[in-house]
Amino acid sequence: MGSPVLSAKASLEMLANLCEQSGWKWVEGMLLGGCLYYGLERYEEALEWFKRIVSLDPSHVEAISNIAATLYCLNRHDEAEQHWVRAIRLRPSYLEAVEHLVSLLCSIHRNAAAVSAIEFIQRSLRMSRSDVPRDQASETASEADVASPLTLAESTTDSYVLDAESTDSPEQRFSSMAEDVNAPGFGSSGYRIPGSENGRMILLIHAKGNMLYSLKDTDRASEAFEEVVMISAGRQVQGAKSLIRRIQTVLAPRDPTSGRRLASDHESLATPLLLPPDKAKLTAQFVFAPTGGELPGLQYMAEGAHKKSVVATTSNSLLSLAKIYQDAMSNGGQSSGLIRQPAGVGDILSLYYLSLSLQESPSTANNVGILLAGVQQAAPVQYISVSDMGLAASVPGIVPGSGLALALAYYQYGLTLDPKHVHLHTNLGSLLKDIGQLDMAISMYEQAVACDGSFDIALTNLANAVKDRGRISDAIKYYQRAVAANPDFAEAVCGLSTALNSVCDWRGRGGVLLAGGRYDRWHVDEKGMLQDVIKNQGQGSGLMKRVVEIVGRQLKESASWGFGILQEHSILQLVAQLADAGAGVTDAGLDLAAELRKWAGRPSEGYRILRLIERSTIAAMRCWYRDRHIKGIRFPAPYRRPKPPSSLSIPSAPTVLPFHTFTCPLPAKDVRTISQRNALRISFSTLRSPWIPTTVYEPPDPPSPYLNVGYVSSDFNNHPLAHLMQSVFGMHNPKRVKAFCYATTASDRSIHRQQIEREAPVFRDVSTWAPDRLVEQIVQDKIHILVNLNGYTRGARNEIFAARPAPIQMSFMGFAGTLGAEWCDYLLADSTAIPPSTLRPHRNNITLEDVFRDEADADAEDWIYSENIIFCRDTFFCCDHAQSADGFNERDLTWEEDQRRRWKMRKELFPSLPDDAVLLGNFNQLYKIDPTTFRSWLRILAAAPKAYLWLLRFPELGETHLRRTARDWGGEGVASRIIFTDVAPKQQHIARARVCDLFLDTPECNAHTTAADILWSNTPLLTLPRYEYKMCSRMAASILKGALPKGGEGERAAAELIARDEAQYEEFAVALANGLVYRLPASVPAAAAGVGRGGGGADYREGTGRLAELRRLLFDSKWSCALFDTRRWVRDLEEAYEIAWERWVKGEGGDIYL
Repeated sequence: MGSPVLSAKASLEMLANLCEQSGWKWVEGMLLGGCLYYGLERYEEALEWFKRIVSLDPSHVEAISNIAATLYCLNRHDEAEQHWVRAIRLRPSYLEAVEHLVSLLCSIHRNAAAVSAIEFIQRSLRMSRSDVPRDQASETASEADVASPLTLAESTTDSYVLDAESTDSPEQRFSSMAEDVNAPGFGSSGYRIPGSENGRMILLIHAKGNMLYSLKDTDRASEAFEEVVMISAGRQVQGAKSLIRRIQTVLAPRDPTSGRRLASDHESLATPLLLPPDKAKLTAQFVFAPTGGELPGLQYMAEGAHKKSVVATTSNSLLSLAKIYQDAMSNGGQSSGLIRQPAGVGDILSLYYLSLSLQESPSTANNVGILLAGVQQAAPVQYISVSDMGLAASVPGIVPGSGLALALAYYQYGLTLDPKHVHLHTNLGSLLKDIGQLDMAISMYEQAVACDGSFDIALTNLANAVKDRGRISDAIKYYQRAVAANPDFAEAVCGLSTALNSVCDWRGRGGVLLAGGRYDRWHVDEKGMLQDVIKNQGQGSGLMKRVVEIVGRQLKESASWGFGILQEHSILQLVAQLADAGAGVTDAGLDLAAELRKWAGRPSEGYRILRLIERSTIAAMRCWYRDRHIKGIRFPAPYRRPKPPSSLSIPSAPTVLPFHTFTCPLPAKDVRTISQRNALRISFSTLRSPWIPTTVYEPPDPPSPYLNVGYVSSDFNNHPLAHLMQSVFGMHNPKRVKAFCYATTASDRSIHRQQIEREAPVFRDVSTWAPDRLVEQIVQDKIHILVNLNGYTRGARNEIFAARPAPIQMSFMGFAGTLGAEWCDYLLADSTAIPPSTLRPHRNNITLEDVFRDEADADAEDWIYSENIIFCRDTFFCCDHAQSADGFNERDLTWEEDQRRRWKMRKELFPSLPDDAVLLGNFNQLYKIDPTTFRSWLRILAAAPKAYLWLLRFPELGETHLRRTARDWGGEGVASRIIFTDVAPKQQHIARARVCDLFLDTPECNAHTTAADILWSNTPLLTLPRYEYKMCSRMAASILKGALPKGGEGERAAAELIARDEAQYEEFAVALANGLVYRLPASVPAAAAGVGRGGGGADYREGTGRLAELRRLLFDSKWSCALFDTRRWVRDLEEAYEIAWERWVKGEGGDIYL
């Protein structure tokens, strides 16, 4: 037997003879001959033979389609397109031609035209309801309820060009496709095609969905994916919603004895169905049990690769549909279609389960894991296998059967399918990091980076994790790799900026133009040299400019969250909910519907609605209290809690967090909006939690006689907050306040923890408690005022406050700024730390009407604080140094003994320091130093030749960068007078602080606890409240004022130590440093100098000059000043509590001035 080519040529010769004998009227022979010429790549001859057929029969679809295929091979694409269009119009059911046309259009990037071609086929072939058997009837309109938020790991959309397996080659003879209503499965797809062709229709519609998705038309894309699923399901369900209900029904937990479902239909649909992977893989078997788990719509197709491809396509359609729903849920469902039919977590999980059961996929496992990680319920006991429990039990912090445990199971399962799946490694790492398993998380991120060294998300997450572990140098390298891989990745850019600033590596930092150069004036170029923004055309540059631009863009985008939610029907629903919560009592004269209509279509629509819901919760609790305890009324129905609209989903938070605003040069509006957006995210997540009741929490009984005050903190351990407040909780007057301490972290057995546990009237270790348990305990403890001692710092449990378990909620000592939250009613401060000019103009904060009125101030640029402020008489800062220092005989120490001790320690610490040297110092973490401040310090050193600057290796890597910068900016002579030492333990740190002659504060973000430590050591502190609107840059001034005596002497000292700008800051420092002279004490001749308690002998030197006078002033006032009088602070706080409670009962708003 010869070669195929020789055989084809022989066959052609024979066919030519036969066709010629027929007078070129034998159509089948000419069709076969044309295909043979096509196969031999003799396209001109093939074209001639196919044209002979069309000349005989102009409607011969197969020949027309083959002409198109031949023209395509001759690069005559326009003509090919025209012939395929002609074939399709003649016979829409000829799907081969449709496939080729779609392939052509996609290859030349005409996706919209390809979509139109497929839609033409659908319209032409769609059967009317009268054509379809009753059990196969489908809805004309799609039920697709699209969605999209959480950026999922990867796209799973298929290529627009159909697989070769499912498309016959043009040289093959096309079978006749005249409609045969008697063909098996005819019309089962809802189209006038045999059941054997259902696969082709599925592949076409799936391709259409992918193209629409690429065109950002998610609503139509979801309809296409839904149509694919309906065809595969044999039209046995009425749209995606019906399919979801079937999945949830057949998989609902059942009693192992009776086999009956444990929940009603309503209950089973109300909560997400949580299945481990081995149960999810059985979904198709249960849903399509009558066909043995096979997709009913594919039962007429022949077994083989083509059918497997169609099953995989159906799985991908389910995956794409779920992914669209999931994205829309995360983005708040902003398209009109999504708002009409919002999809919940349970719906999305159901689609993922079915997809996974049709085709195991690591991408599906990844997406399921993302969903489950945020679910706060547990799976039914009978669904938790031993393997799942063992896996969860091996990771501390994960409860078997919980959403986290199942998420872990899916990530692990996905990695068995693809051990190098970078998204699975990354998301598993994030899950582990969230539960505190930092080292395990780092290991996972490292594996992700090993799989793909340019994956920006994994690199950034790894950088964040190793930074938390203190490996700042490694963190910077990973951030730099992430930025190199994706220069526009906000998390990497902001993370890199924060990391570099933390070690004072300012090369390329640049800067921004803020307040005309008043702030962040001195920028740093790529070479590490200073640039004056005022002289350099007034433009920002470098990494800091990029960070600030990212913030601006994200805040602008966040204003669209919930946009369009206030439609007329949703307004009426919200008004009804607010009425149920008692709005008619608190705001009887307010037309809520009219006010809401004014908000419709405006920026921050969702944010405003959520504020209104939270405010109504506060008002409802107060109504309940007044009805019961003042009016003596007990209503049978509880006071309802309004819920956020179901079509809203969790909003995103800006990449720059509230804590980062302390050192990021941002305008006032951006600073407050960052806090507001974080508060919004916390509120929304909490109010959507399954444990939040439908009613507000019951208010406490009236004080009898004392107020119950709860303090929530993660820092009741060896932490600066505990150092400052350890005696407070036991100092409360039991007739005024009873303190309840809720410790959200386990004991470190430090003396600070032990003292708080011992002295607090009630101390609860709630470190292992879920949010709902802690909230319920607070309610049971009948807390009147709940105090947040964290704010936006590490370890915060702000969701507790967002649940609103107490009538009044405050924040102080933990976070130096606004929380921007409805769940914080008061901040404790003073007029130095928070100038009244920085408050939002509208101050009432009581009624719903107040929300509508104060939103008029939303666009103002200059205010920061929405909370009401309790303005203290003296400094608001609490210090417990007087109690903690008693054991060191501080109270009995004389001035002379203190000076001797100080000099002795100076010689021990710095033996080579000249006796006439003036030691300036700063003991803050280095992230608080900015280029403008360091420039000032170098100028001070240059103008004060006897001065030395003492800094800490905090962290160690910062020393290298600061020394290099000092040489570049100030020269070797100045740089050589900078001294670095290691960080010391707390007591040693306070003790050695007295060696410093003058503490130079960091104006960008002041010393806080360190300022109190410095002043306790009698060391004068020079500060500059750089920003009027940043509390963190004003606190040292408040603390300093509290340490000085009242009266003219204290006021004069404050005027010399609190500068108004950088120039005065430098002027004050230089004058004080140059005015300090050390000499032997006049009263103690050198030869006779003895050794007192402080030691020192003849080596003792006494300072003279204004700086020495200021030290003596601080020494003399230490035991009488406001700052270190903890009992005074507690009395003032109790007075504030009582005023706040009285106002709450009366319904009075506004700030409190003690």
